[in-house]
Amino acid sequence: MTLVDKSISVFILAGGKSSRMGEDKGLVILEGKPMISYLLETLQELELPVSIISNESRYEVFGVPVYPDLVKDKGPLGGIFTALCYSKSDNCLILSCDSPFLSKSIISNLLERAKSDTVLFGQQSGESHPFPGIYPVSVKMKLKRHLDLNLLKLQNFISEGVHQVILWDELLSDTEKAIVNFNTPADIQEWLEMIHGKPNKL
Repeated sequence: MTLVDKSISVFILAGGKSSRMGEDKGLVILEGKPMISYLLETLQELELPVSIISNESRYEVFGVPVYPDLVKDKGPLGGIFTALCYSKSDNCLILSCDSPFLSKSIISNLLERAKSDTVLFGQQSGESHPFPGIYPVSVKMKLKRHLDLNLLKLQNFISEGVHQVILWDELLSDTEKAIVNFNTPADIQEWLEMIHGKPNKL
């Protein structure tokens, strides 16, 4: 069975204010192309259809559906809610545009463990990563109540319901990096210096 045989809808969250980055994260040029391009290419290789959650119309250039937040200014919870509302399957794989280098093995592990009633996400070196994660459509109304009450902390929402944690450190090889987040220009610069061994201009 291929990955595309799994009943899953895939969404990339690219709707944040990106205040620490100074510009829209997904459109930041990284090694010659927009950051979000790396995720889109990986998902294309896996033959997984994908949509983008963003209020920025410039994402339409990538040729995939772009959905604005149904409830504005609610952070990641608002993005997840929008994804669940547009989902055509029981489960959503939700990724963040600021983690462009997710491996195929991470995505495969998540899809293989997807359940219709369980939020599924990973942990690396003791740090929880809600994205990438599996979010079942069955949690949509509970999530909406959190939005209505302005309870916007994602980890609190997850911890209150049925959830499962994957320990990436135990599953991935030493050469695989589970999650690399870029939240600031300094994060990108540090990564470039690590890759190329000397300072690089963005």
